[in-house]
Amino acid sequence: MRSLSVEVKLALALTLVALGVTLAGAWLTTAWIERNVEAAAAVSLHRASEAFDAEEHAQLEKLAATLDALLGNPELRAAFVARDRERLLAAATPIFEVMRERNGITHWYFHLPEPDDAVFLRVHLPELHGDHVERATLRRAEETRELGAGKELGKTAFALRAVRPWLEDGKPIGYVELGQEFDQFLRQLKTRTGDDYGLLVQKRFLDERAWASVLGPRQNTWNDRPDVVAIDAGPFTEGLADFDADVEALPDEGRVLGHVERGDRALLRGIVPLRDASARKVGGLLVLHDFTPQHEALEAGALRMYAAFLAVSLAGAAAFLALVHALVFRRLALLRRGLEARAAGRPPPARSVRLRRADELDWIEALFERLAGRGSGSETSGGERNAPAAPPEP
Repeated sequence: MRSLSVEVKLALALTLVALGVTLAGAWLTTAWIERNVEAAAAVSLHRASEAFDAEEHAQLEKLAATLDALLGNPELRAAFVARDRERLLAAATPIFEVMRERNGITHWYFHLPEPDDAVFLRVHLPELHGDHVERATLRRAEETRELGAGKELGKTAFALRAVRPWLEDGKPIGYVELGQEFDQFLRQLKTRTGDDYGLLVQKRFLDERAWASVLGPRQNTWNDRPDVVAIDAGPFTEGLADFDADVEALPDEGRVLGHVERGDRALLRGIVPLRDASARKVGGLLVLHDFTPQHEALEAGALRMYAAFLAVSLAGAAAFLALVHALVFRRLALLRRGLEARAAGRPPPARSVRLRRADELDWIEALFERLAGRGSGSETSGGERNAPAAPPEP
């Protein structure tokens, strides 16, 4: 390094400065990309939450419309009024098969009126009846004599439920309930939006034994987290540990969980609070949104910005070095050759460029010429030039 000229050292220093500016620009660009990703994630999470609410509302309206049609079926009404379970099951089974195939309806109940308030028939599970259920949708239908609808959490899973009273002379003769399993609802939502959805549910609202019996030992994820369990969250299971906050403390607008890259896909992750028909915050809705095109555009833009920072920095360094060379190093080289010529007894080369105003190098040249003139005892004529006066001494 000591053998290098000052000009080369300056060039190396300027190159390092250019690289430093490029790195600083890269850091700023990365921060800008992260802010854009977070903004995109917040927008996507909000849209996913709105799509979820809209799809839930649409599905509940479909359940309510189907209930209205069922309540007008005279065969079902006559069998229920007669409390003839076999007859009611025979009339309801073919209807249920059609509803399950076309509308994704997975549950159909006939409830007795108060004070008995027991399940008279489960069309989807006819061997189980006579028990009592405590659900907000059924309670709302009993209290208001109107539709009770919403998503409700059972012992192991969520379901969309809608209950209507069966009225005669303004008095209920019973209640009819339809339900749709939540995993099917989420599949329909994925088809509509393209997003993946999953659920985190607080364990205190679930039954561990029922959960284990339904899933079996191999798929039982009860012990994966101390506070919540994943339901219908296949795409999220491997990353559940990334969210270690309390779902009870989730803000209403949700929380962005960053983004992940899987193969050639870029995915935004977020979670919004999940409330049941009683407005209890029972868990969180996980959202996985594919933003690969936007991510690729951001990365391409980042590469262009990195290249631009590097090009501008190197160009600036080169321009500065060229200017310094023209103003300083070229003139120093001329001065050196002149001194070498004087030392060898030859006339110095004539100066090809004359500055109108004296600068520091002019003063140095003038000083050396005076010293050289004194040393030789006479003024040279061939290479002599009118030198500017030396700067006054303090």
